[in-house]
Amino acid sequence: MRSIIVRASVHHGNTLKLAEAIAEILRARVIKPSEVDPKEITEYELAGFGSGIYYGRHHKAILKFVKRLPRVSGFPAFVFSTSGLPRIPLIHDYHKPLIRILREKGFRVLGEFTCRGYSTHGPLRAFGGINRGKPDDRDLERARRFAEEILERLKG
Repeated sequence: MRSIIVRASVHHGNTLKLAEAIAEILRARVIKPSEVDPKEITEYELAGFGSGIYYGRHHKAILKFVKRLPRVSGFPAFVFSTSGLPRIPLIHDYHKPLIRILREKGFRVLGEFTCRGYSTHGPLRAFGGINRGKPDDRDLERARRFAEEILERLKG
């Protein structure tokens, strides 16, 4: 199966680590938004989109890229992220804007994955940051299991 993962990993490589762990299972191509034309996504059979979370949203490069995607009908996709703060779906659901855009474009979102990431953003830099060492091996193993679940959902 031809899969692609479009990721923005800006500061510490947290999201890139997740993308690579997921790609191991999916045998996916991992790229930055600037490395592919949005129209090329439909040449694949599965697409993933992820980044770190900045001010409660995915990185602007991912959101801008996804807004430029062509309309599709049921094309399978997934989203993922790393964040300094935990995701609380009813209060702080930072995947929601990205998923909304994908669904408006006709994508079928098969799942979402997030874990904590090392962050030295803003005032955290003065204190050495938070979540040092994240994502760790356990997080990366959870990401691989998530990828296996995505493959199962594609079969079903």
